[in-house]
Amino acid sequence: MEKRHSFASRLSLKTVLLATVLFLVSINVIGIGGGRIVENSSLQYAGQCLSSTVLDMQSIISETETVADAVAMTAEEYFQAGQMMDTSRCYSLLSRTLQNNPDLYGCGFFFAPYAYDKSNAHIGIYVNNDWEHGGYVYEWDTDESTAVDGWDYFDNDFYTLTQKSDKRLWLTPYLEEVMTNNGVNTFRLLSTYVYPMHGSKGEFIGVYAVDLQLDWLNEMLIKMRPYEHSNVFLLDSCLNIICNPLAQDPYNGSIYDTPFIEGFDYIVDSTLTFASVSKMADEDGFLRIKEGLKSAYLVFDKMENGWIVCVSSTSNDVFADLKKLWLILVVLTVVVLAVLFFLNKRMIRHLSQPVMQFANAAREITEVKFTEPVAIPEVHTNDELEELGNALNFMQDSAIQYISDLTTTTKEKERLKSELDVARNIQNQMLCRNFPTMDKGGIFADSIPAKEVGGDLYDFYINNKDIYFILGDVSGKGVPAALLMAITIAAFRSVGKRNHTMGQIVTMINKTYCKSNEDMMFVTLVVGKIDTETGRMEYCNAGHNPMMIVDAEGKSRFINAKRNLACGVMSDFEYESEEIVLGQGSRLVVYSDGITEAENLTKAQYGEQRLLEWASTATAEALKDAGAVSSLISSVREFTAGAEQNDDMTVMSISI
Repeated sequence: MEKRHSFASRLSLKTVLLATVLFLVSINVIGIGGGRIVENSSLQYAGQCLSSTVLDMQSIISETETVADAVAMTAEEYFQAGQMMDTSRCYSLLSRTLQNNPDLYGCGFFFAPYAYDKSNAHIGIYVNNDWEHGGYVYEWDTDESTAVDGWDYFDNDFYTLTQKSDKRLWLTPYLEEVMTNNGVNTFRLLSTYVYPMHGSKGEFIGVYAVDLQLDWLNEMLIKMRPYEHSNVFLLDSCLNIICNPLAQDPYNGSIYDTPFIEGFDYIVDSTLTFASVSKMADEDGFLRIKEGLKSAYLVFDKMENGWIVCVSSTSNDVFADLKKLWLILVVLTVVVLAVLFFLNKRMIRHLSQPVMQFANAAREITEVKFTEPVAIPEVHTNDELEELGNALNFMQDSAIQYISDLTTTTKEKERLKSELDVARNIQNQMLCRNFPTMDKGGIFADSIPAKEVGGDLYDFYINNKDIYFILGDVSGKGVPAALLMAITIAAFRSVGKRNHTMGQIVTMINKTYCKSNEDMMFVTLVVGKIDTETGRMEYCNAGHNPMMIVDAEGKSRFINAKRNLACGVMSDFEYESEEIVLGQGSRLVVYSDGITEAENLTKAQYGEQRLLEWASTATAEALKDAGAVSSLISSVREFTAGAEQNDDMTVMSISI
């Protein structure tokens, strides 16, 4: 036997599943929204660390620029005043500059050809720290010394770039090889600040250069790391790495060829330019990079001298706190859902106990098949359960009464159905189904009732060469219409063979109707006589649809008749006959309004225009009258496909 789960278990499970879905939706919303908040906060935090460090770095750079500008302008004033600074004064000025600024490695004047000494093109006066011996080294470059050591400062970048731009510049940092006391070579990172000096006439007279040692960059960059695995580095205007203190080779490479994020082999695409990085730095923007499923962020800030400081952080660091929060939420939710399931199950089982009692009572009711009442538990909870118990009692009482009434009604319906079957058989017997074979022409008719019995009628008989016919439509449907239909056919057969005109025949049928028509029902009729040899037709139309003629060439038209009243309206109305001659090979089509007023699912009617179209196509191809009748009925049914038949349909075809 299949194991069945209790209602409490199923409802509790569905409640927990619903709560789980809501939790997943909520956690996704929290994840997306919280992720954006955490991302923005982390980037702001990294930007703040970056900005603070940049300010400290900029302070040192600015101080260096201020000192260098003051010294250079002092020298310019001497030259512009026509005074010559001798060697000792130059050395003194340069030495004091180094003493007062310990971050400086060296500084010096490098004059244009013959600007300082008319006998020497090369005059360079330079002082630098002697790290090995703890003093200063004084250098005096002349034409002779330049020829000996081969160092021509006119070809050096610091001189050529300054002379060309005529602007104060910071040059790209470089490594200076230094020999320590133990004889081991080491390197110091330096950057040169240059000042173009001018004479009294504004002519270029030389360059004042200051070498700033950048050893403090490593410590300053490392201190600004916002996360444990973050990397910090300094870039020049070509996005080459000036300093990357966490790398094995901290002064080598560029952002294009150096993996600078822990756990990433990623190399920045070459489409990243200094201009785009500068724009991001100016607008507090950031760059998100991805490698497979991993992602990281780059935050930039630009210094006044054009250097760019960059912080890189992986998404694991950025979202570490959020992931911990998610883990806590997941664990807490699992525990809460488990507790919710068991508590909810116990509560529902207690509350649903009356429902189980109602279910058992309902099962007993079905077993006795509502033939006798079953005791239903009484519940006084003043809520939906009490209403359910009352409803179950009401349902049982109503069902027992309904079944009793239904049994009686079923028996009555079976009796009425039997009587309707008899009436339908009688009606079918009254409608002529025996259509004769004629030497010339023919006749065929069919009637399809909308209910068990219909109100449409047709009849005919042949007298020598004449065909007498009638087709009508009794108002209403069903048994009353069928009774009037039978009266009409009986009256036609009674008076039709007394050599009366068609108008007289209809007049007598009308009087018969009006004698006993308390329900004010009426019938529309077409009665006619056709001479099959001459084609002459005498007819009378009592408010019926116009007959249609289809000639031998397939052209169709309606016969316009006088506006006579329908039978059963006025007992003293005198009906008039009309005549028309039908051509040989013609077909007369007589029909009820169930043909033209047949509706499809959109309530559109078949209509007289479709009847004319059918007559000029299908009827012209039908060699027999039976085929014409069947074709028209099929055309109507095809038009109304799917819609319920709303009226009796009757068609008669007579050909000559």
